[in-house]
Amino acid sequence: MIGNDKGMEKKILITTSSFASEDPELLDEIKKEGFDCWLNPYGRTLSEAELIEVLESRRPVGMLAGTERIGEGILTRAQGFLKVISRIGVGWENVDLQTARRLGMKVFRTEKVLTQAVGELTIAMMLAALRNLIEHDRALKEGEWKKVMGSLLAGKVVGIIGYGEIGRYVGRLAMAFGAEVLYHDPYVEINEPWAKRTSLAELLAGSDIVSLHAGGREVILGEEELKACRRGVIIINTARGGLIEEGALDHLLSHGHIGYACLDVFEEEPYYGPLVRHKNVLMTPHVGSYAREARVQMERKAVENLFRGLREAGIL
Repeated sequence: MIGNDKGMEKKILITTSSFASEDPELLDEIKKEGFDCWLNPYGRTLSEAELIEVLESRRPVGMLAGTERIGEGILTRAQGFLKVISRIGVGWENVDLQTARRLGMKVFRTEKVLTQAVGELTIAMMLAALRNLIEHDRALKEGEWKKVMGSLLAGKVVGIIGYGEIGRYVGRLAMAFGAEVLYHDPYVEINEPWAKRTSLAELLAGSDIVSLHAGGREVILGEEELKACRRGVIIINTARGGLIEEGALDHLLSHGHIGYACLDVFEEEPYYGPLVRHKNVLMTPHVGSYAREARVQMERKAVENLFRGLREAGIL
């Protein structure tokens, strides 16, 4: 365990790689409160070793955190100086909340700021897959005037796993296109006339498109579940890396059982694995929050939460 020192109160660790790029005044607001900021220089998620090194060298009192995993070992090393972790994101999954609270650290997240950004990206992925946009773009750029017949979202069955705020928003958008909506969520039951709550097995067997919007890090779509999907199904994950067993997805794409996969999140990021070789896989580098308006709102909320935590800890 690393002890406290008097200089800790002037240091804030910012681990997201693009913080304040769209709203530079945010850094000025933090500095006006007397804090020295450390900005992630790597342009990617910090590794465990990098995070430990910067925590030990900088000894920050507060942290604006991204998607890096902040487990018991890291939190224990920061005991005595780190007082507030303010996540720039909607989930808790990468932070060991139990350990943080046991050590007296306050943890916040930016709730209800990414619904539209992630929802629109999800629908964009559905449409890109249905209309073969990537294949058409690639062929034309390679000098080939090639037309591949696509399909409409209207009339399709969209199965949504995880029916929280983002899942419900995706459902409403899909319904507006004329799709039928099924959802599975063991913790949520919403009475909506245009969305039917089902078991996971029924959803997988009955959906043309399966879209993941669940929390946690447990695998939801393993090999058995992927095989239970309709042949030619479109699988979309804009939620959390690790919810899909990537090896099984690779195998079933190769054998034609999965028709298309659209992935914004991966078990290990950056991702350089075998899924990159498939022409029927659309991949984006975890950009669900990368809509300018949403990003600004999320970062501002995270700074507000940081200041709130520091006030509650008697530091600000």
